[in-house]
Amino acid sequence: MYSCFLHRKVCVGLLLLIWITCWQPAVASLVTSPDQSRYSLTDHTQFWQSNESLTLKELLERNPSFTQAQHKSDLNFGYTPDEVWLRTQVENPTEHSQRWIVEFEYPFLDRVMLHVMHERYNEQKISGSAVPIEQRELAHRQAVFPLNLAPGETVTLYARVNAAGSKMLNYNLLSEQAFYQQNDRHNFWLATYFGILLGLGLYNLLLFFGLKERVFLYYSLFTLGFTVAILTFNGIGTLMFWSFLGENTSRLVAIGFIFASTMGTFFAQSFLETKKFTPRWHRLLSYFRVYCLLALVATMLLPIQPALRLMDVTGFMAALTILICGIYCVTQRVPSARIFVLAWSLFLVGACVFALRNLGILPANFITLHGIQIGSAMEMLLLSFALAARFNKLKRQKERAQNDMLTTLKRQEAVLEQKVADRTKALEYLATRDMLTGLLNRKGLTDCAEKALQRSQHIGQPVALFMLDLDRFKPVNDQYGHEAGDFVLQQVAKRIEHLARTHDHCARFGGDEFILLIEGIDDATVLNDIRQRLNAAIRKPIKLPCGELVSIDVSIGMSVSQGDHYCLKKLIYEADGKMYDVKASRADSDIRYYSAKP
Repeated sequence: MYSCFLHRKVCVGLLLLIWITCWQPAVASLVTSPDQSRYSLTDHTQFWQSNESLTLKELLERNPSFTQAQHKSDLNFGYTPDEVWLRTQVENPTEHSQRWIVEFEYPFLDRVMLHVMHERYNEQKISGSAVPIEQRELAHRQAVFPLNLAPGETVTLYARVNAAGSKMLNYNLLSEQAFYQQNDRHNFWLATYFGILLGLGLYNLLLFFGLKERVFLYYSLFTLGFTVAILTFNGIGTLMFWSFLGENTSRLVAIGFIFASTMGTFFAQSFLETKKFTPRWHRLLSYFRVYCLLALVATMLLPIQPALRLMDVTGFMAALTILICGIYCVTQRVPSARIFVLAWSLFLVGACVFALRNLGILPANFITLHGIQIGSAMEMLLLSFALAARFNKLKRQKERAQNDMLTTLKRQEAVLEQKVADRTKALEYLATRDMLTGLLNRKGLTDCAEKALQRSQHIGQPVALFMLDLDRFKPVNDQYGHEAGDFVLQQVAKRIEHLARTHDHCARFGGDEFILLIEGIDDATVLNDIRQRLNAAIRKPIKLPCGELVSIDVSIGMSVSQGDHYCLKKLIYEADGKMYDVKASRADSDIRYYSAKP
C-alpha cells in the first residue's frame, strides 16, 4: 500500500514537472504574414520586473504575474535596478518557414538575453552594449536576434534585460530584407552625422592652432566629448572601437556627456564674451563649470547607475543654464547671441523629440528615433557658421592689425631713415667742422674751396683767400691759461663769421690761424676794405670770463685766383707768403719804434 502511494506521488510530481516545463502562458499571439515586413511587438508583449536575477527555469517555476503592455510608454522603465522580463508569443500560420529579426530599438542596453521556446526545444541568445562582439548573436550596434519559424509553429519569446541606464524596451520584428535595408539607411545617416561632427571638430581645432583663439579649441573639445558619448550611446563605438570596456561602456557615456557639458560652458563663455558683456553670468558659468568638473571626477568613481543619473542631471542643468544665459545675452544685444540661442534651442528640441518618442507620445520614425542626433547636428552646423563669421571677423581684424602694423613700420622706417639722414648729416657736419670754434676745418675748407674754384672757372669770377694769423696770442695762453686762450679763439671766430657774407667760407686752419674764402669779388679796393675791417674787428679788446680785458693783433695775407690753374694749395701758399711779409714789416716797425725811444 505504501509503495502504491509512493508511486502515485512520483507520477503526480512528474506530471507537474512536465506541466511546468512545457507550460506556456496565454498571451496575445502575433500572427505573422509574408506580406508584412515589420511588426511592433509592444501590443503583444507582457512584462514583469524582478529585484533578483532569475534563470528561465526559475521564472517558470515561480510563475509570476506578467502585465500586458498597452502603450510604448509601458515598456519604458527608466532607471531601475530591477531585472525586466518580456514575454511575447509569435505564430507562423503559413506552410512555409519564415526568417525574422528581433530588434530592440534602444541601443543602450547592457545585456539582453533572449530565450526562444519552441515546442520541443529552447534557444538562448545574448547581445547588448556590454557584451563583447564575438559573444553577440549578431555583430550589430543594437541588440538584435535572428528568429526562425517553422511552418505552423508558435514560439514564445522570453527576453531578460539588464541595464545600468534607462530601460527603454520597445522592440520590433522585421523581415531580414527590411532589417538590412533599414540598417543600411541608418548607417548612412549615422556615418554622415559623425562625419559632420568629426569634420567640424577637426576644422575648428585647426583654426585654433592657426588663430590661437580659445573659442575654437573649446568648440572642438565640446564636439569631441559629445561625439564619444553619442558613439557609445548608439552602439557604434562599442561595435568598432571599445567593445573591450564591457560593463564600463555605460560609464564612458556619462564621462563623454559631462565632459561635453564642461566644454560647452567654456564655449558659451568664450563665444558670448560673457566676461566683457555679462560679468555676472560669466561668474555663474564659472561656478557651474567647477560643479561640472567635480561631477566629471565623481562619474569616474561612483557606481555606474548613479554616474548615469548624475550625467542626466548635469546635462539638463548645463543645457538649461547655457540657454538662459544665451537668451539674456540676446536682450543685452551681445554679438552672435541670437544664432547661439537658435542653435542651442534646436539641440534641445531634438532631445525633447527623442524623449517624447521614448514615452510613446510621438510615433516611431527616423526623425523621432534620431532626434537628438538631428538636433545636435543642426546645432553644431549653426554654431560652426557663427564661428566662421567669428573667423572672418578675426581675419579682418588681423588684416587691419597687419595693415596698421605695416603703416606703423613704414612710418617708423621713414622716421628712422630721417634720423639716419640727420645723423649722417650731423656726422658729415662734424667731420668738416672745428670742434672748438665751429668753423670749417681743413677738410671742410678743402671741399668748399674745390666747389668755389669750379664755380669760379665756370662763371669767370675770381676767388679771394684771406690768411689770418693771430699775434700776441701766446702771452694770453701763458698768463691766463689754455681755457682763456680757447675763449679768445672762439671770440675771434665769431668776429670773422660776423664780417663774412652768408655764402663766404670761414675756417680755422690750425692753432691760431684762420682763413676766409670769398667768391665773386675782384675789386682790389673792396678786398682791402674787407682786410681792414677784419684787422679792426680782431684787435678790439676781448673780455675774458675772469673779467680781464686782453687785446691781440693779427697779420693778414691775401691771394686771388687768376686763371684756370689755381687751386686751394696755391691760394694758401700765396696768402701765407703775404701774411708773413706783413709780420716781417710789423716786426721791423716795432724794432725802429723801440730803437727811437730814449
